[in-house]
Amino acid sequence: MKMILIRFTGFLFLGLVLIHCKPKNQESFTVTVNYSHLNKMIPGNPQGDSEASKPPLMLLEEIPYGGDANPIILDSAAMTADKGKIVLQGNGKEEAIYQLAVQNGPIVLLINDEDNITVDIDLGKKDDFYTVKGSKASNELKDFIRLYGERTSAVNKTFAHLDSLKQLAASDSAIILATENKNNAVKGLNDYLLGLINRSEHPSISLFALGLSSRSFQQADFEKSLNDVVKRFPDHAVLENLKSNYELQKAQVAEQEKKKAGNSWVGKKAPDLALATAEGKTVSITSFKGKYLLVDFWASWCGPCRQENPNVVKAYNQYKDKNFTILGVSLDKEKDPWLKAIKDDQLAWTHVSDLKYWNSKAVDVYKFEGIPFNVLIDPQGNIVAENLRGFDLEKRLEEVLQ
Repeated sequence: MKMILIRFTGFLFLGLVLIHCKPKNQESFTVTVNYSHLNKMIPGNPQGDSEASKPPLMLLEEIPYGGDANPIILDSAAMTADKGKIVLQGNGKEEAIYQLAVQNGPIVLLINDEDNITVDIDLGKKDDFYTVKGSKASNELKDFIRLYGERTSAVNKTFAHLDSLKQLAASDSAIILATENKNNAVKGLNDYLLGLINRSEHPSISLFALGLSSRSFQQADFEKSLNDVVKRFPDHAVLENLKSNYELQKAQVAEQEKKKAGNSWVGKKAPDLALATAEGKTVSITSFKGKYLLVDFWASWCGPCRQENPNVVKAYNQYKDKNFTILGVSLDKEKDPWLKAIKDDQLAWTHVSDLKYWNSKAVDVYKFEGIPFNVLIDPQGNIVAENLRGFDLEKRLEEVLQ
């Protein structure tokens, strides 16, 4: 299932998805598995492959908090017939999300809200291949995963449609309509998530949904939901730890952003840089004063730079007659590959380079640590933006050149 990533990516907070919090004390629980059509799941094995010929295992696994470690096997049993029954034992003092995994086969997510849970699995089916009895929370989780997948797929389609319209330079009215459809789809997804987070009686499901909501909620909405869930289940130390971890992550990101802002060129006077063109003519940044200038640092050997070049070409062609131009500054080592890349990528603006790779004067003056990198300079010589990519470049140029 393809997931969306809209905003708030710095706080993806996967720890919320993998949680441990049970409202009642419970040391053990039993999962009875009735499986069928095992032979339909197993493909033909190469002759002599003794390992592949062994009966596959049915595993009951705990998902460690945080998601970094591998699942912990609590119990397992071999499936020796096409149809059979397996009883597995698990341990857990708190309500948690566990997984029932068929070796080289499907995975079922379970919640240990009851002492005895029964799972019927038809290994010959691809969709809707299992049912759960004796666990209200597990069925609620199953329904949530299905509905979330459907709603996420719908949101992804609206994003793809909007992106295609922008690539085709569609009319403003078409883009506005597609944007409204995208926003409505995201709102519908978020409303569904918020409703489930607030109404579920199971902290494990609320937190599972909350973890996914970090992909699409605005930061303020996410924080409110997190605080509300903690208030609803105040006796769980794990929830308090999750909140503390979030606050720590937030502080760390804020510190990084503060440091980044201190190193940013935006709002500063653009340092002058003078390098030679392929013909030997010296060109300086100050010679473009009076125009908006995008200084694009790149190289023929830089894959991401070459992938970004079509976006730069599009922006140049769209705004070159509106007091805007580009100065390409290459970190190439050799002249021929540099000129060939200019021709192949159709970079029809001024280009300079001292052909000194990372020892280039450009690196020393503008202090960047990777390419592609760019700065947008206004007619007065002030840097108004940096590191513009794709649609962000087009959008910023539209703002300053309208």
